[in-house]
Order: sequence, then structure tokens, then C-alpha cells
Amino acid sequence: MRNLFFVRGLIAALVALLVMVIGFPQKDIAAGEPAVRERIVILFTHDLHSTFLPRRVAAPSGPPLERGGYAKLLSLIRENREAGRTLLVDAGDFSMGTLFHTTFMTEAAELRLMAAMGYDVLTLGNHDFDFGPDGLAKMLRKTRTTETKPPVIVASNVIFSPEGRGDGDLKEAFHEYPVVPYRVIERRGIRIGLFGILGKDAQIDAPFARPVTFGDPVEVSKKMIDLLKNKEKADLIVCLSHTGTSPQKKHSEDEKLARKAPGIDVIVSGHTHTILTKPIAIGKTLIVSAGAYGAALGKLAIDYEKGAGVTLAGYELKPVTGDIPDDPDLALQIAGYAKEVEKGYLAAHGSRADRVVAESAFDMETLGYAQAHPGETGIGDMITDAFRFAVEKAEGSRYEHIAVALQPLGHIRDSFLKGPITVADIFQTLSLGLGTDGNPGYPLVAYHITGRELKDLLEVETTVGNMKRDAHLQLSGVNFSFNPHRIPFDRVTSIRVRSPKGVYEPVAPEKLYRICMNYYTAQMVNFVRDASYGLLSITPKDREGRPVADTKLGIIDADSAAPGVQEIKEWVALAMYMRSFPDENGNGIPDIPTRYRQPEGRFSPSPSWNPIRLIAGGNIITYGAIGIGVLLHIIGIVVIGFFARLIRRRIRGRMSPAPGKRIAR
Repeated sequence: MRNLFFVRGLIAALVALLVMVIGFPQKDIAAGEPAVRERIVILFTHDLHSTFLPRRVAAPSGPPLERGGYAKLLSLIRENREAGRTLLVDAGDFSMGTLFHTTFMTEAAELRLMAAMGYDVLTLGNHDFDFGPDGLAKMLRKTRTTETKPPVIVASNVIFSPEGRGDGDLKEAFHEYPVVPYRVIERRGIRIGLFGILGKDAQIDAPFARPVTFGDPVEVSKKMIDLLKNKEKADLIVCLSHTGTSPQKKHSEDEKLARKAPGIDVIVSGHTHTILTKPIAIGKTLIVSAGAYGAALGKLAIDYEKGAGVTLAGYELKPVTGDIPDDPDLALQIAGYAKEVEKGYLAAHGSRADRVVAESAFDMETLGYAQAHPGETGIGDMITDAFRFAVEKAEGSRYEHIAVALQPLGHIRDSFLKGPITVADIFQTLSLGLGTDGNPGYPLVAYHITGRELKDLLEVETTVGNMKRDAHLQLSGVNFSFNPHRIPFDRVTSIRVRSPKGVYEPVAPEKLYRICMNYYTAQMVNFVRDASYGLLSITPKDREGRPVADTKLGIIDADSAAPGVQEIKEWVALAMYMRSFPDENGNGIPDIPTRYRQPEGRFSPSPSWNPIRLIAGGNIITYGAIGIGVLLHIIGIVVIGFFARLIRRRIRGRMSPAPGKRIAR
């Protein structure tokens, strides 16, 4: 009997266990869903800017250090890959920054090296459009025809013109490559959806992408999140954002994106060259950045569990130092591209990358210092002086006085350290853009504006620079002061311009002044109008004061006797100027003058809350604001008076006796 009860009990227990196993929901392992927590490792870069070789960077003490270089970066990537769980991504601006990018259209060196390095997915930055739609199309086609496994490119908010004029070839190249709005990649059974956007500030910095335009990054991100979650059933969503962050939270676009488009797990944030030593957490979104030029490899480890979401498991920025061994195969490939640069671009300029042009007895301001302390710099003073010098030398007897030369801080891409300075160093400092001759490097442009418009132009420094660090102006030929407490776009209080005799004279509002800048900056004059909401504007003019509709007409011709226009590239202008420096130590090499060691004080703030100084000499913005203030004050007085009379009437009405009644005494 006891055995019978035991058997019955055992059967009942087994049945109960079977019911429990069948009755409770199980994770669908067959469908590829992770049954346990899985770790995903994202290795990331951004803003590489064609920096194939290591850069010299200033050390706190001692000789300069080496940072970056693709052959060393690849060794570090291989060291940090974790089999089956790693993604290697880039958030844009992989091009534009060194002599190597002169092969962008012919060799597609950047993308081909990234293919060799094993990049899984990348997006496009504003500088990847610097050679225009046709240039980018050539690069994509070259990559597609030479690489069996090119990196996936995601570009979610690119918009082509309806008629296809000027960007039709790029649209076809996008289809052929293909460049896609998003891509889903599986790692360890986890579906990872990736998309890429170009932010609003980066869109402003991409004038040569036209007629290509870009959709609103927040709205496009919302659509991508919905599509990836609901259609593609992505477990994780990664945004490769060429947008950036800022210490000023109101200007920190990627932080705004994380708030306005929840659902992104990771934002790899490029464009602003930010170094984030720890991720920024906005809700459930992690924002990461590793700085520029491949000086560090970002490594983000996250744990994912179905239903529990993402948790941060680790984060490092691994410096790419000089002691890391080169990957020999990639180093050989880079050497081949260096030969292409020498026999192509540099041969046309009669130069070599390693040719010493000048030397410096001191370190000039680093890019990091200039970005942290934006405004006038010694290197900016030297560059703008070089523009004026080069135009005078090129035009010779045809020379018309350049009153002012200017350069945005964001166009200075490197600095000079103590020691010899080569052609490669100079190009790297002024490396951006494409000329109208189809060759890399922005040419110098000159046209005329009035003294009144010059004041409006200088307001870019006083107002726009506070919102956009890259917009801070470097200047030659002008001294000015400004009151930072005045109304925006009306802060400049005094201007003195250098005359042909070298004397600084007060600016005359209606006089024409010839100004010089690079081609990109000349294209951006409308930015003053847009930033001031149409209240200020600048119209380029010829020497007679007639409007110049086409900026190309102002390109400086280095040789008027030769057919066509022989452009002076801005880096060539700087090299010309540096060759003119005296040899101070007798070694046969020109030396950078010590006056460029620090800013000369070409403009300075003159803060004051004095009411007269706040409005004296004001423009339409100041007096318009005063008028609005007075009008609002009058309206306020009228409204207050109206209600005061109304209240008095009601009070009198309550105190007055009703008809037929007498007031008790």
C-alpha cells in the first residue's frame, strides 16, 4: 500500500512539474531572441579627417607626442575586438584634413582604408560633401569598384532635389553603392538597428552639398526609431550622429535629440570633436564621443537583456599612442597613397610633402586651446596677414589695396609646434575645400563692401561666435572694440581700418573697402543675414560699388597673363608668407616672428553698462529694440490706466446710494 501511495505521489509531482513547464511563457530561443543577458561592444571613431599618419601634439612638458595614425589605430582595433559581439562604427567627417584627401575623388583612399580596417557602418559628415555632390559620387563609385566589402554607409536625412539638377549623379551613386537610410546587424542574437543623421549646425557647414539638402534631424530620427522598432524588430538602436554636443546645454544638439527622440539606446556623436571621458546619459540614451583625428578609439560595452533593456557595462577612450605597433599591411597601403599625393597634387605645385618651408622657436596655440579660449589667436593673425601679403605679391602692379583679411577660427585645422614646418604641415593647417578649378584647397577671394557692412560683418565675432565657436573671426588690417553688454548684432563700438600707407583710420560708413577671405567664407556672407533674421545684410561689390552676384568673379588671379584664372590656394598663400620671414639664426630657414606667439590685440571687449554707451551709434536693431520697448511701455501705461479707471468707477459705483435711498448718518 505504501508503495502505491509513493507511486501516485511521484506521478502527481511529475504532472505538476510538466504543467509548470508548459504553462509558463518561455523565451523564443529558436527565433533568435537572447535567453540571457548579452554583452555588445561598440568600437567607435568620428572626425578622422583623412589623418592616415600620426600627428604631433604638444605635451604638458617635454617634446611633442605622437597621436593617431590608421596603422596604429587598426592594431588597437584588433586588440579590442571581442569575437561575435563587436561593432566598429564611425560618425562622419572621415575626409578633409591632410594631403591624403587630395586623392578623395581619384583613389577614395579614406573609404578603402576603412574597408581594410573592418568598419561595419559609418555615416557622412558635412566635410564629406566638401567636394560637392559630383566629388562624393566619384568617391563612392571608386570604392564600390575596388572593394569587395566596403563599409555600410547610413545617411537617413539626405534629400535630393526633385529635378535632379546638380545632384542626379550622386543620387545614382547612392543607389549603386548603396548608401541606405538604416541597416540592421545581428550580434549574439541581438538585432542592432543603425541609422545616421547630419545635424542642423553641420548642415549650415555644408554649403557645397547643394542642391542636396537635409531633413530635420529630430523628425527623421523619430521615423527611424519607429521603423526600426516596429518593422525591423530591432532590439537596440544606435544613431551615428554628425551633430555634436556642447558645454552650453542650449546649443548641445545631440542632448536635445536624445530628449526629443526617445528610443535611441546609443548616440555616437561627431562634428564638434568633443572628448567625453564618460557617456552623457539622457533618459535611457547614452551619448559617446572620442575626439578627432583618430587620436583615440572609443570603446563602449553595454549589456542587453530582453525586457530589461540596456545597461552600461564599460566605457573607455583608448589613446592611439606612438608606441603602438603599425599594422604592416595597412602601413604599406598608406605609403602607396602618399606616392599618389606626391606625383599628383604636389607635383602640380612644384613641391614635396616633407619640404621644410620655415621653422618656429616656440609652440603656437594648439587647436584645443583655441577652442577653449575662442577669439583672436597668434596663428590666426599670421594666416590673415598671409592673405593680404599673397594678394599683393600675386597682383603686382595690378594690386588694389586689401583693407581687411579674415578667416573663421573653424577653418584653421592645425597649429605649428616648435621646430621645422613642412609643406604637409602647412596644408594640414589650411586643408579644407575645393577650388573652382577642381583642385583641392579653397582659393582666395576679394570683393568690396561698405564701412557700414564691415561693421555688420564684425558682428559675427561679437554675436555669432558666442553661439558657434568655429565662427570666431581672425582678422588682419582692422582694429575694433565692442561692448558685450549691448544688443546682439550691434556690439561693435569703434573700428579703425589700415590704409594703403599703413595708418589705421576710423572707418567711413559709406566708403568701399576691399576685403579678402577664402572661397567658403565668401559663400557664407548670407549667414549674417540669416543669423540676424534679415536685419543685417552684406552685398559683395566691385570697385565701382556694383553688386557682384557670382562670388567666383572675386577669385584672385595669380597670373593674369595666363589663360583662365590661376587660383591662389589659401595654404599656398601661407607658405608664400612664411618663406618671406627673415632667417634669425643663420641656418638658412625662415623663422616665424615672435609677434605671432600670441594675439596682437586686434580686437578687444570694452564692457560698459553706461546707458549712453549701450545705445550710442546704434543700428536698426538697437533703435528698433528701443522703439519696441517704448511702444510696449506706452501700451502698458494705457492698459494700466484703463484698468485703473475701470476699478475707480466700480469703487465709486459701490459707494454711491441706490436710487430712492439715503445714506445713513
